[in-house]
Amino acid sequence: MKKRFFILAVLLVITISGCNDVVKALTTTISGKVSNDGEAVSGAYVILLEAGDEVTQGISLSNGMITNSNGNYTMVAVSAGDYYVAAIEDDNNNIVFDLETDRVGYYGVADTLSGVTIPQTLHISKGDDLEDIDITDLYQLQ
Repeated sequence: MKKRFFILAVLLVITISGCNDVVKALTTTISGKVSNDGEAVSGAYVILLEAGDEVTQGISLSNGMITNSNGNYTMVAVSAGDYYVAAIEDDNNNIVFDLETDRVGYYGVADTLSGVTIPQTLHISKGDDLEDIDITDLYQLQ
């Protein structure tokens, strides 16, 4: 009886381990930190935009992830595709981007002349686990 239980337990552990590998291979995550002037931004919405799109007046933030008190975020089950990652500090908490009050920033590279971040396209494949997708500066667009 003990021998059967042991064999069953070993098979169960192998099966669970294999399932975790399969789930990890199928689940795509993006994580990083949002900060501004070196300070963590808590409560910012982090959203994915299809490459070529931009944050516009009135865009809904309801599908975004919200940064924690340390400015960290994790997006889970991201679909494959090409995206920009943007962070929006929703100043009036209406879950909509308002050009007059909200600040926005992108994951990307700072332009050497202006210092403004130029969005970098992320190519995401199924099973990717992208870390350190950090947004370091938020800007008032108006």
